[in-house]
Amino acid sequence: MKDIILKHIAFIMDGNSTWAKIQNKPVLDGYLAGMRKLANIICYLNNINIPYVTCYAFSSENWLRPKAWIDSFMNLAIKFLEKDPLIQTVIDANIKLKIIGNKSKLPNRLQEIIEYYENITRNNKGTLMQLAMSYGGRDEIVRAVQRVINSKLEINENNINNNLDTSGVPDPDLIIRTSSKKRLSNFLLWQASYSEFYSSDLLWPDFNEEALHKAINDFNNRTRTYGK
Repeated sequence: MKDIILKHIAFIMDGNSTWAKIQNKPVLDGYLAGMRKLANIICYLNNINIPYVTCYAFSSENWLRPKAWIDSFMNLAIKFLEKDPLIQTVIDANIKLKIIGNKSKLPNRLQEIIEYYENITRNNKGTLMQLAMSYGGRDEIVRAVQRVINSKLEINENNINNNLDTSGVPDPDLIIRTSSKKRLSNFLLWQASYSEFYSSDLLWPDFNEEALHKAINDFNNRTRTYGK
């Protein structure tokens, strides 16, 4: 593999339910496998010194799914964060956690757990993982503009950028989407202006280090002109 020249990778982690169906398992088993895969991938990215990672975990549109599905997913997320040993592995790796999105819509218990992990990892010096929960790119921009207005600032690109959930973090160099899909699905719409996009045929639970290096090598062989 060539030297890694990117600083920020974002993931649209698609294909969890499809993976479960192929494995003849309950759908939630697919999401649990996806959560465990995320923990492993973030630790690996930390090992190869990628400073920033953003992962699309639950979109604003996912709230439109059946209540039973939402409740089951949220309960699974709570259980995973409370009890899965991989969480301690992530913490021990010196990774810093930040949640982006409209956190106020999440269940109270999940908000408490998120706040706990954000606090105890606040001073960690490893990879910063931004986990997008209850997140939508359009919603983020609206909330950022509202903050600018409330602060009585001029509405311009710089002030909006400084009031996004991702303020202080460089835009993603590379956005990887699994399950062969080729769309952003309302993810990092502002930040993705000049991001490179890579689509993997693998389902997210099957995504691995080899596939990651393939995507990074592909990125390293591209020429980025930023419109110049």
